[in-house]
Amino acid sequence: MRITKRQLYRPLYKKFLPLKKNIQTTNKILKFNKLKWQKFQHSFSKNKKKKIYNPVSYFVSNFKNFYSKKFKYNLQNKQRLSLYYGKLRKSYLKRVVKLALRESKRINMRASILLVQKLETRLDTILCRAHFCYSYYNASQMISHKKIYVNDRLIQHKFFELKKGDLITVDKSISTNVKSNILQSKMWPIPPKHLYINYKTLQILVVENIKYTNCFTYYQFLIDFNSFIRYYTR
Repeated sequence: MRITKRQLYRPLYKKFLPLKKNIQTTNKILKFNKLKWQKFQHSFSKNKKKKIYNPVSYFVSNFKNFYSKKFKYNLQNKQRLSLYYGKLRKSYLKRVVKLALRESKRINMRASILLVQKLETRLDTILCRAHFCYSYYNASQMISHKKIYVNDRLIQHKFFELKKGDLITVDKSISTNVKSNILQSKMWPIPPKHLYINYKTLQILVVENIKYTNCFTYYQFLIDFNSFIRYYTR
């Protein structure tokens, strides 16, 4: 069965309503005119201050949180992370958590830190961090349409993980669209320090390994990574 744009893209914003958060901090939601969005828009515009959470050490007990039921708390915590990174599938999240736990035992590092690193080294994530794309959906479109190259090699998987020394280039046919996305973006949050971005040639160079401390500004809502890992290791 072929998935159309209407089926794949539009329901994404509707999932923000029960979570009461603008998960991807997009301004497109503020332009919706239907009645069901008015209360959501009011609460979003009312809280203009940007809250920065520590995605690794910030922890809220399951028995002293806003949600009275543990299942609802864990479910919404999972939904926030999935929707933030472009509606990730459950099978993919399970695989990433298992890899993070396995690697944490090998190198003696917290699994939550490794989980953040794996999510932030994805190709579509880096394209969004550099503001080459206006959303994760737009980034996946560029990749699937054979417009993105890594080290002069065509990449068609948005889950492709980058490492230090990798060079990302875009096809000349979409250079106008990329420049338009850059100009229309508010450049917040600013691109991470582990990336060197040449906005003239539209190239991205990974200059160092990602550090989870540089990712704090991206999560403007609570994501309990400890609870998330427990959710997928039962």
